[in-house]
Amino acid sequence: MEPVRTHRAKSVVEAALLHRARERRERGLTLVEGPQLIGDVTAAGGVVREVFGLPPVDSGVKAVDARALARIAGTKTPRGPVAVVEIPVEWLDPSRNLLVSAGVSDPGNMGALIRTAAAFDWGFAYMAGSADPWAPKTVRAGAGGQFQTPMARIGSLGELAEWVTVAAVVGEGATAAGISERPVALLVGEEAHGLAGWIVDAAAHRLTIDTPGKTESLNVAVAAGIAVHELSKPPGGSWPGV
Repeated sequence: MEPVRTHRAKSVVEAALLHRARERRERGLTLVEGPQLIGDVTAAGGVVREVFGLPPVDSGVKAVDARALARIAGTKTPRGPVAVVEIPVEWLDPSRNLLVSAGVSDPGNMGALIRTAAAFDWGFAYMAGSADPWAPKTVRAGAGGQFQTPMARIGSLGELAEWVTVAAVVGEGATAAGISERPVALLVGEEAHGLAGWIVDAAAHRLTIDTPGKTESLNVAVAAGIAVHELSKPPGGSWPGV
């Protein structure tokens, strides 16, 4: 197949526009890069609209030159392929524990949180100020977790408190040695400043991870991973260092 040799081709331009949040929202599409990630997304039920790759390509893949692929992927030297994928309908499962981003704005951290939620069979929710979970960078960091677990945006903690126990991960000031209620919604905040005071005050529990070393704090995704692991233990499991 003769490859598309211009980065200005209509199909290339339309795919590249999906790096813009507004385009993703309006069209309900995002970009997924790499054979492994595309395979994971399709295995999870993701719907692929179009795939671009460098020749030689398999059947069903649109051949493009390196410049066109770089525009679609958003990186200088992508290996491809890059797929245009439908963003699934957001939803939450009230029977599952829930990991919640309360303003985590870094796409890498946001993706890592989603990946953690999917790995432990938790749902995922995000509040205002959080990175777009459907941005290509976030999807890549999430290893396709966005397509593997229920997730949705929420407008307020009140939406959660009706059906889950709200817990906040804080640097200090823990108020509980364990949480017996399930399901639980575990809130984490922006790495530099943590959770807003009003969120901490509204939480039924505050949890702190004890770190005996000299490092001041943990990366938010690492802290969330530790917390989710502990809260995923069978009844009788304890929270470390509280």
